[in-house]
Amino acid sequence: MDNLTNTIKNITLYYIKKHYLKYLKDNNLDRIENNTIKELVSDFYHNKDMEIKTYIRSTMKKNFPDYSTNFALKTGTEEIILEMFEDSEFSISKVVLEIENFQNYKKN
Repeated sequence: MDNLTNTIKNITLYYIKKHYLKYLKDNNLDRIENNTIKELVSDFYHNKDMEIKTYIRSTMKKNFPDYSTNFALKTGTEEIILEMFEDSEFSISKVVLEIENFQNYKKN
C-alpha cells in the first residue's frame, strides 16, 4: 500500500505543480508570496476536486493496464483519494509545504 500511496502522491504533486506553473505564467509571476499560497491552494483544492480525482484515476489507468480489473489496486486508489479529501486541511498543508519548498529550491 505504501507504493500505491507514493504513486498517488506523485501523481497529485505533478498535477498541482503543472497548475502552479500555469498560474505563475498566467499571472506573470516568478513566485507566489508565502502568505497567499495557502489561500490559493485551498481554493484550487476545493474548486477542482473532481478534476483532481479524475486526473488521478485516468493516470492510474494509463500507468497500470490492469487497473480496471485489479480490484485491490482500484479499491486502494479510491481509499487514498477518499482520505485526501476527507482531511482536506492536512492535504492542503502538505501541498503548501511542497510549493514553499519548490519555490525556495528554485530561488537557490
